[in-house]
Amino acid sequence: MSPRTVLSSITLISSPYHVGLRASPIHRSRVSEGPDYIKSEGLVSLLQSYDVPLHQVEIPPVADHFEGEIGRTFELLRRISRAVTDARNQSSFPIVLAGNCCTSVGVAAGLWASNDLKGARDDALGCVWFDAHDDYNVPDTVVSGYFDSQGIAMMAGECWKALLDTVPGFRPTLLRRVIHCGMRDVNDLERSRVEASDMAVVWGDPTRKVDFEAGLRNELHRVFGNEPPAATLIHLDVDSLDSSLGKANQFACSGGLLKEDLLGCMVAITERRRPLAFTIASFDPLCDTDDSARRLAAAVIQAVGKVLTGLQGAGLLAAH
Repeated sequence: MSPRTVLSSITLISSPYHVGLRASPIHRSRVSEGPDYIKSEGLVSLLQSYDVPLHQVEIPPVADHFEGEIGRTFELLRRISRAVTDARNQSSFPIVLAGNCCTSVGVAAGLWASNDLKGARDDALGCVWFDAHDDYNVPDTVVSGYFDSQGIAMMAGECWKALLDTVPGFRPTLLRRVIHCGMRDVNDLERSRVEASDMAVVWGDPTRKVDFEAGLRNELHRVFGNEPPAATLIHLDVDSLDSSLGKANQFACSGGLLKEDLLGCMVAITERRRPLAFTIASFDPLCDTDDSARRLAAAVIQAVGKVLTGLQGAGLLAAH
């Protein structure tokens, strides 16, 4: 399916939480501060420069009503799904700023429920997922207890099935329509699970420079062939960027994308696919120096600009 709706606005959806909690004097919730920081570093100004209406939505707090990180997180996914569906059905391009990676589970569900994909085939939605980590754990394999390491497995419907059924619009996204770019920090079990799956991977490597753009272009051609550009979710975990640019979060590592790699990948995606939404997650601006945080935020903001410019070039976002 190739959505041809010309978008007349942009919707910036903010979910500034880590497993449903905001940062506070008694709770160091790490990546919950990323969304506000990226906005303050120039994202809002960039979006306003496209001369289309900009709508800003903040997902309300859930901590007072849902107990535990699992309950809080799934309520956020439900709310994000509705917000994404509302944006797409109003001909608006949703950009979602979030603490946690698994936010894209709600974003994908919102796309499935939107007029773009409602009633579409099971293979109608693709995803390009940028991350240093696999995010393909399930409860039976995760040994760290880190709930947010399961986003892709959740999006594919491989775990938490009863709770996923409570997320409006949820449908599994087929792994054979997912390309993961930048994966490198995985243990042996995680690697073996990824290699046994249908997910395509452009691997990072701390021992050599990887041409991520060329690798992604190859995988886009291999996975999607010569089919017309079709619906795609872009997910950007900021630690997909190489730690030489700065420490995006406590899990940042070497062997990732440089800024020019990221921007080239965004051009490659918009040339071959039709982005329906863009998620940015897992950025802790307090994890490194101020200058490093600004460099990382600038790279992310420029990546958003590449996608919006690509949408305009394809006639899918109202021109200046």
